[in-house]
Amino acid sequence: MIRSREIVRESRDAVIAETFGAGRAAANPYGPTSKRHIFWQHGADQARAAATRLLQIGA
Repeated sequence: MIRSREIVRESRDAVIAETFGAGRAAANPYGPTSKRHIFWQHGADQARAAATRLLQIGA
């Protein structure tokens, strides 16, 4: 799998654990000037938006 997709998946998993589990807050482990940081943040933003939509539907 392409490394960028792995990073996006990693961030989505972290946000899902934060939102629906008893996981700790999702924090970007990569430096703010790296491409990995951008991919991680993009995946986390997508996952947060999807989780928000899901929780609104279920409310």
